[in-house]
Amino acid sequence: MDSRAMIELERMPFQQRLDKQYSFYETEVQKGFMSGRQGHGPVDRKMKYKDLNSDEFREVLVFGSNSYLGMSNDPYIKSKVVDAVNEYGIGSGGSPAFSGYTKQHRDLELRLAKLAEHDDAVLLPGGYMANLCWVNGLMNRNDVIVYDKNSHASVINAIKMTNVPFYSFDPEDLDSLDTLFQKIKERSKPGTQLFSTVEGVRSIDGRIIDLKRYIEVCKKHDVITILDDAHGLGTVGPTGKGTLEHLDLQGQVDLRMSTCSKALGAQGAFVSGSKKLIFLLRTFSFPYCFTSGLAQPTIAAIDAALDLLEKEPQRVQKLHDNVKYMQDRLEDLGYKIIRGETGIIPVFFKGDGVVQKLNRELYNRGLFANIMEYPMVPPGMERLRLSIMSTHTIDEMDQCIDLIDEVATEMGIK
Repeated sequence: MDSRAMIELERMPFQQRLDKQYSFYETEVQKGFMSGRQGHGPVDRKMKYKDLNSDEFREVLVFGSNSYLGMSNDPYIKSKVVDAVNEYGIGSGGSPAFSGYTKQHRDLELRLAKLAEHDDAVLLPGGYMANLCWVNGLMNRNDVIVYDKNSHASVINAIKMTNVPFYSFDPEDLDSLDTLFQKIKERSKPGTQLFSTVEGVRSIDGRIIDLKRYIEVCKKHDVITILDDAHGLGTVGPTGKGTLEHLDLQGQVDLRMSTCSKALGAQGAFVSGSKKLIFLLRTFSFPYCFTSGLAQPTIAAIDAALDLLEKEPQRVQKLHDNVKYMQDRLEDLGYKIIRGETGIIPVFFKGDGVVQKLNRELYNRGLFANIMEYPMVPPGMERLRLSIMSTHTIDEMDQCIDLIDEVATEMGIK
């Protein structure tokens, strides 16, 4: 379904929309629907997958995983998880506010806080929950939030749920953000607190904005800043600590959210900041207070991944080397891409709705990748989204590029 059809669908009454959407889904399943493919085995450069309409798993080359540093199947991390299970068991037994909080949780929170030179942190089950946490725990209708127009859906949903007045801004136009802050302050009641959030590494294209200038604008207007660094941790910075280290801005934002499910290869997320702000989240954020704490094996996996990040910073450099190799080859073949500094490479093709067909055929020929289409990106900005791992070999990267070029040429969308 192309972007125009999706927009028309959104305008239909609910029952008509439901029937049409499900009918479309049933048709797509027979063709090989891309969402919901089941994997089997450890997350790695190659995995076994099966379609929804198939009972057979087959091995494919994976260029659609967020495990940028190859830690999801690392022997050292797996051994630490086994040790933790034997020592601590499995579940946490409750929410952190009640019974599900241990010394292991606390030690890891403090370790994660240090990555951004913050005083404290809270652990959450995932990035979506972490964004719900800080919006719900810090703000109410007396405050205003100004969010990056590229923000993750979890941020936008959290704003709607909390009923906070909001504005969006373009991170490429920070002069306009300065003007927007001034206008909001002029219209607001005395005592209104402004908050602003921005993505460190953009999930849609892997680029990094002028974060230094953004922070300067926010500080000028006494705005509380929240950095979404879900794709930055482990992928940028000399030692992989993320966007703040990469730009020498550690300690310069009020809060930093990041996930442990991408470069760290595990699960969960965290929000770090000052002791006062984190206290507020622990006490007043319902998503934190009423959700079970992370399981002990997950705590051990994150902790072990941080060990490797400290001991083997070459993993980050190898990721950058692989990304550059892929970018150079794709451009040499004439493809339009966005050159970023992280593990994400967006590749654009001619024609509305073609990336879905392209991706299906790539999968049929043994390449697992992801796409971004409406409503994740505006109509006309659909793209194949390649996720690179530090463990990918030159041969595997060549196979990926050759398959893309072969299929795109056959389809006439190069």
